Amino acid sequence: MFVVLANATLANYFQGGGLWTWFLQYPLGLKQLGHRVFWLEVMPSTQNAEADGQAVRKFFGRLAEFGLERDAAVAVTPNPPMRHMDEANFHGRSATELAAIARDADLLWNFWYALEEPFLHRFRRRAFIDVDPGHLQVCVAIGACVLGDHDAYLTIGLNVAEERCEIPTLGLKWCPFRPFVHLPSWQVAADPGPQAPFTSVTQWNWQELHYQNRVLGLSKREAYLRYLTLPRITRRRFELAANIGYADPTGDRELLLRNGWNVVDPHDVAPTPAAYCEFIQNSRAEFICPKPIFLQLNTGWLSDRSVAYLASGRPVVAEDTGFSTKLAVGNGLLAFRGLDEAAASVAEVDANYQRHSRAARELAETYFDSRRCLSEMLGACEP
Repeated sequence: MFVVLANATLANYFQGGGLWTWFLQYPLGLKQLGHRVFWLEVMPSTQNAEADGQAVRKFFGRLAEFGLERDAAVAVTPNPPMRHMDEANFHGRSATELAAIARDADLLWNFWYALEEPFLHRFRRRAFIDVDPGHLQVCVAIGACVLGDHDAYLTIGLNVAEERCEIPTLGLKWCPFRPFVHLPSWQVAADPGPQAPFTSVTQWNWQELHYQNRVLGLSKREAYLRYLTLPRITRRRFELAANIGYADPTGDRELLLRNGWNVVDPHDVAPTPAAYCEFIQNSRAEFICPKPIFLQLNTGWLSDRSVAYLASGRPVVAEDTGFSTKLAVGNGLLAFRGLDEAAASVAEVDANYQRHSRAARELAETYFDSRRCLSEMLGACEP
């Protein structure tokens, strides 16, 4: 197949090694399966031609590291999503060439509202790919954003449309898919030893949504502070790569440090896909707290980052968003709810590390291989 991937989050976030790694799994995985792939990145203009040009050059430079630079274009536009071709300045392909690509493509995968009508309808078959389940649908329900007209709607929320899941379906049929990893990009690293920290990489934020008389939390700050005392309880190292910043008017950095957390800047330790991989492989395991909305709506969300830890032979201790009813948990991937279960899961990983490390890679190979997951996603997009 010829698949076009339309995104709008990477060209102006060059220092986001984790975000880049997430999206690279798609073109790399599809190419591994033998499909033709084209990446259309829609970039908000800074209104400074020199700054825009520098961002575009960095974007193509990074793609060249993965052999993808010839199969990509950047549309620089003042107000994404892109609706008309005359709204954008194109780099890597001309407007005429992009019109032909849209005409020839078998399928568009649209991420993060990169495209809307009428340009969206240049593609004969279109799928929206949701990687923020619950947050996305609630925003659409309250009129904060629109999805556009697609032929298929895929979501990483494993529980969507089930009775126990409270994600509003918006009258659409959502097809769940698992997070995945391009396995050739991830090798099992040597055991870093018990002194290595449990880690994760996250954005530190405070937002919330109001929906049907409920407050739905988007705050990773809220999520992690519920487990503030975990390092002292478990008497082991934890490290969080979070963009708290050194100004830190709320005092969160000092609060975390006092309770045994080490805090580093993700732009320092994981600014590239290679550095992100190294950060994960230098970790003992991942300890991850999702956005509260994922728990509140019982979404079944699991992070693509967690799958990268698993593929590296790094166990994952993850707060349960409802995924434990859909995935094999207990070996390599441990689900918890509450501080006591979190502490017990951390102790279990340390007590039986080699078993959990082997199980982590086995889970990645069995359930989260991009070859299997992407094939299932393509199948869900068929007429």
